[in-house]
Amino acid sequence: MNTKYPLLWSALSLALGIMLYDSFPSFFEQKILIVISAGAAVLLLSFQWKGKKGALGVLLFLFILACGMGRMFLSDQYWQQQSSWAAGSEGRWTGIVKEEPSVNRKGEIYARYYTELESITYGDGETKKLSGTAFIYDMRPERFYLTGDRISVTGKMTAVRIYQNPGKIDLEGRYRSRRLIGRIYPEGQASVRGEGRSGQEEAGRLADEIRGSLQSYFAPYMDPVRLHVLMTLLFGGNYNEIPDYIMNSFSAAGIIHILSVSGSHVALLFGFLFLLGTWLHLPRKPVIAGAALLVLFYAFLSGLVPPVIRAAVMGILSAGGVFLEREKTSLNLLGAAVAGMLLWDPFYLYDVSFQLSIGASAGILIFYRPLLHKLAGIPLVPRWMKEGTALSTAAQVLTIPVMLYDFHTFPLYFIPANLFVTPFLEWVIIAGLLAAAAAPVFLPLAGGMLYISDYLLWAGIRLNLTLSSWPRASLETGSMTLVQILLYYASVGILYFQKNLFSIPRRAYCAVGIWCLLLTASIFLHVTKPDTMIYCPDLGPDQGAVLVTKEHKILYYKGGSIPSHTSDWEWKSILGYKGIFDADILLLNVENVKEPLPLTLPVPVREIWVTGGSAEKKTPYLLKDFQGTVRQLSAARMQMGSLSFFTNGSSWLLQEGERGVYLSGERGLTSISFPRHTLWVASGRKNGKGIPEEEIDRVAAEAVIYGGSRLSSSFENMDLFAFKNYPAVNVYREGMQTASFRKQWKLEGTSIWL
Repeated sequence: MNTKYPLLWSALSLALGIMLYDSFPSFFEQKILIVISAGAAVLLLSFQWKGKKGALGVLLFLFILACGMGRMFLSDQYWQQQSSWAAGSEGRWTGIVKEEPSVNRKGEIYARYYTELESITYGDGETKKLSGTAFIYDMRPERFYLTGDRISVTGKMTAVRIYQNPGKIDLEGRYRSRRLIGRIYPEGQASVRGEGRSGQEEAGRLADEIRGSLQSYFAPYMDPVRLHVLMTLLFGGNYNEIPDYIMNSFSAAGIIHILSVSGSHVALLFGFLFLLGTWLHLPRKPVIAGAALLVLFYAFLSGLVPPVIRAAVMGILSAGGVFLEREKTSLNLLGAAVAGMLLWDPFYLYDVSFQLSIGASAGILIFYRPLLHKLAGIPLVPRWMKEGTALSTAAQVLTIPVMLYDFHTFPLYFIPANLFVTPFLEWVIIAGLLAAAAAPVFLPLAGGMLYISDYLLWAGIRLNLTLSSWPRASLETGSMTLVQILLYYASVGILYFQKNLFSIPRRAYCAVGIWCLLLTASIFLHVTKPDTMIYCPDLGPDQGAVLVTKEHKILYYKGGSIPSHTSDWEWKSILGYKGIFDADILLLNVENVKEPLPLTLPVPVREIWVTGGSAEKKTPYLLKDFQGTVRQLSAARMQMGSLSFFTNGSSWLLQEGERGVYLSGERGLTSISFPRHTLWVASGRKNGKGIPEEEIDRVAAEAVIYGGSRLSSSFENMDLFAFKNYPAVNVYREGMQTASFRKQWKLEGTSIWL
């Protein structure tokens, strides 16, 4: 354990223990008492080995590792005690609203309440108590209920299903942290009914009321759109109230983080109060104490989300260091904040905002001064530009792999955005906070500040829109493989520690050897990557596939009978994750679609080939602004280069030489010979009989990927494939699947290497 940064290394050890238990819960659950006992024994042994630093460090590491595993075990046990059995039940649900409702005003208005469930009353009058939370949807809201209100609704709870695809925000960890067991939709024309004030969640209700009062104070002095942007800048949330073009511009410019309350907001508040105290010649300690109290109050108003908690804890620890008059390194303070939050809730580890916030903070603390030192030698560049460039670059260094994994793009102009746009927004935040403080006391003064905020915000938004409209503002990169991530961090580590590493030859040889090994592995995996790949993501009721060859990129989408916005979002996400940002053809099968799908065009394509119905009626959003060719096909044979397409208006066969991909629909291909090497992308059929055994024998697939259906016949088909020794996987049960072709088709699972 590093003696210079013990708290930082302790936090990393704790996080490793949490990840270790969560990766193998069934293994460690039975042995957790042994692990904890071993950790206690290690702690006792450490007192006997005080003089041996190396052994002591190893023992402490093992003890903290065991603590992380034990903490995750407790959280997992608490999660299992929730009323998950209630999923699928129908009745009248009663619960308490835990936070301000999320209101969708784009299209049909509906409200979503995050609710602590109390009970369910069944149709026969039986009532059962519940433990856990749920999202309750009010599709026809007559009024909006507040935090702490007791509400009830008649309907059915559906279990929360997490689509099992890589390359996206970890919703499973977030839902487990919030004890979310399902979603409840009203029955028929019913709506959510208020049952009065519960007397619980009073602190959250007070925070909501204060924010609501401030917004009503601000409204007469600001443009309505910019008012919502200001409230989001000050307190987070309100994202549904901000137009998409503004949100997209913030994302493309790389400053979307400023719309979530985090360390930059707390730093602004601390800095402003410290300067104010200095200007008023106040003693240093009272100023720091007052700033710490205001940070706590600000965190309370902002909802105590993970980034706010981290920033508040860091601020309080910094103030504590001043009170104790001891020199504490910032990295140790960061480690203490991380360790404290993980002990409070280990699921924070999987929260992307927590990951980015910690990564950016650590990057600034580690790399800011070295980068500033390197930039200091550049002539004719103002110091403020050097400092801003060093600061924004340092914040990105450790977070790039996380950003590419979750968002698949890189903001190319993040430096000019942070240099020229962020200052406008920071002054808006300062003026907004001052106006919030002045509004209850002297509204005209607050109004003047808000007029200034409105003009500054207008200028910042316009400048940001200009930056985000530049070519390649959001560089589409896709995600990094595991080897590439390791190579990236190894390169960063060698560059940062080069003086220490290369001062001792043995360290230098070891570091360079590891780097060369990772580089060789990365090049080898790239060179030996199969020419033909197919990706089949988990799209719930829908089904999708992406065929990538040397010459072509073909998309296939088969719509289900239930419209799903989530499927559309997952489809776009997986394409970005795999670095697919354009395609030649989209094969669209709408034969099972009953209601119009909310499907939009995921990437630019040249042509759309439709089977099974009218794309205009069944996927109206898909064709909006599409300028390419749309072909409505029944039975057809098409050719694109060396790739042949065959369809009967339901199923497709894509063939190139002796290899092919069979995309089966409701009606299988009968009058065709299948190539020797065939991959079958299958789905359940509505005929109740499933896929005929004769068709399975005729196709004789080398591998089968089954998805897009929960029909009982689907699982019977899987059993039949297994009985006939055809390698088969089910996307609905096992998550996204990958197949590759070298000499034959091979199932790769959810590969992190390819």
